[in-house]
Amino acid sequence: MKIPKMILFDYGQTLIAEQRFDGIKGTEAVLKHATRNKYNLTAEQIQERANELNKEFGRYDPEKKHLLQIEIPNTMFTPYLYDSLGIEIELSNAEIDTVFWDAAAPGVPTEGMENFLEYLKNKGIRTGVISNIAYAQSVVAGRINRMLPGNSFEFIITSSNYIFRKPSKRIFDLALEKSGLNPDETWYIGDQYECDIKGALNAGIFPVWYIGAIDLPYKDDKNILTVKTWDKLMEIMSVS
Repeated sequence: MKIPKMILFDYGQTLIAEQRFDGIKGTEAVLKHATRNKYNLTAEQIQERANELNKEFGRYDPEKKHLLQIEIPNTMFTPYLYDSLGIEIELSNAEIDTVFWDAAAPGVPTEGMENFLEYLKNKGIRTGVISNIAYAQSVVAGRINRMLPGNSFEFIITSSNYIFRKPSKRIFDLALEKSGLNPDETWYIGDQYECDIKGALNAGIFPVWYIGAIDLPYKDDKNILTVKTWDKLMEIMSVS
């Protein structure tokens, strides 16, 4: 196994372990900043409309989301959602993303992540991020930098900012272009098999399947390097 010059990370359940998503809590937090609510809609009613739109778009369906390789960013989704319901919010789109996300899905670094990033820094191994996410890139970067202040990520690529979603090869190719590296000099670590593992393989990048924060059943793949802890990955890298 060849030690990489750079490791690219997924965000959710890889860098940061998030609590189970609660859209109603997120919408309740946003509604506190409403200057107009024409129909006096509740957070539950607004979330019903959001769910209806997401179903129409094919977003977030666990059986199909890996097939959706074009992102619909919240900078487009959120204005339509609130404006179509006669609601005005005294926040920018990025501020709405932050308020909603912090309430709907609080997170903490996955256990041992800070130590692993420090290990990579000490080894001179570069790092970056590729995330399938609808939140604004600045909001994602802000959360990562707040929760992992010692990181040395050279770039944080989000599908919200670059159109394409994993497992599309295009978003991995973009990261390689930014890094100036070849696929065989790079690893990608993620928790989602279809998007992260298959996507990396399709781009010629060595995948590592991190399952330490997965709260759903998974099917083992003996052909893929799979780890439950960052300490274990450090051990594997140290003897390679």
